[in-house]
Amino acid sequence: MQSIAFRQNVFRRTLQLTSTRLYTAAANDSLHARLKADQKTYMRGRTQPDLTVVKSILSDLIYLNKSPTPPATPDEGILTILQRSIKKRQESISQYQSAGRQDLVDQENKELEVLNRYMPAQMSDEEIRDEIQQIVQNIGAASIKDLGKVMKAWAIDSSKADKKKVSDMVKAVLDAK
Repeated sequence: MQSIAFRQNVFRRTLQLTSTRLYTAAANDSLHARLKADQKTYMRGRTQPDLTVVKSILSDLIYLNKSPTPPATPDEGILTILQRSIKKRQESISQYQSAGRQDLVDQENKELEVLNRYMPAQMSDEEIRDEIQQIVQNIGAASIKDLGKVMKAWAIDSSKADKKKVSDMVKAVLDAK
């Protein structure tokens, strides 16, 4: 039989670990903390499209963290989820428009607005083009065959500039040479 003092000691250590974990998680996960706070706000205000989107992001984050290759940081995982969700919404909007379902298009647009609130500021086309031209000059890329080298040298996070958009601009810059 375990003594009462031993049980109390185990309980204290468990409580200390739990409080430490909660404190460090709140300090480190800025985007995650923002999503959790917004979820509470939306639940209190019963703001439906916003609440649904935030809950789905947090749910997808749980599944992503349980995957065989979890993200390095929670913010990285959230940005990955946001990018995927934005692409899904954009595809859905185009399909609903071709089917003539304006009510669903409006709903997807509202959800897309909510998702865009959590994304970092996107680079403008001019900023992307300037960065590409600088990379092309540094590498010495001369033709479209050097596309892979330029894309490999692209160091800006995909959450700030869509890779497809960057790839298209690199092709345009290299074709112009």
